[in-house]
Amino acid sequence: MKPRVRRLLPALLVSVGLAGASLSIASCSAVANERIGIVAPPFSQATFQPVGDYLVWRCGTGDCHGAVGRNFRVFGCDGVRLDAGQTVSCVPDDAGAGPTSIYEYQATYRSMVALEPQVMTTVWEGCKGSGGAYPPPESCHPELLTMMQKARGTEKHKGGQLICLTPPCPPGITPPNPTATPPVYDQQDQCLVTWLEGDVDVTACNNATFTYGLPAPDASDQ
Repeated sequence: MKPRVRRLLPALLVSVGLAGASLSIASCSAVANERIGIVAPPFSQATFQPVGDYLVWRCGTGDCHGAVGRNFRVFGCDGVRLDAGQTVSCVPDDAGAGPTSIYEYQATYRSMVALEPQVMTTVWEGCKGSGGAYPPPESCHPELLTMMQKARGTEKHKGGQLICLTPPCPPGITPPNPTATPPVYDQQDQCLVTWLEGDVDVTACNNATFTYGLPAPDASDQ
């Protein structure tokens, strides 16, 4: 029996060593995960609902950002439901339809801020505390985010250009006129930028939701 014990001992030591290494790695990962976070505009239904409603109306269809496989997914009653068995309708009925739930707003928010966590952190740090100013102060750079580049038409986007900051603008979008009285801005951009500042312009988001139609697809694939 003693030779067998001697043969088993190295294997046991290796197993214990591997287990210890695994625990060490797990501990390091836990510490690292605590240190690596996304610093972004905080979530609440009151502050994100206007943004979420705009996004699901403008971007949340099944062939756009409601589609499985998209890096950025949008959920809501006008698009794709978080619960695949729930009816796509904002009007409550016996089939399970109803307004966008807080869980759908949370899912959209998490998808949105996790797209580019480091960039989101940089943008939030530069934009927060701006008091909802639009145009934003020089410290605020929403254009660093790919989602803003795509919406503004400076990056290829399957849905085409949604936001117009300078003419010429896509059909259906009123050209901005900052020198008018009062100034005319793209309400979609104003909605998203003020949310990134931490003081969302609810009126701009509501106007963006109900003024603009669905985007027309272009020839790109992103």
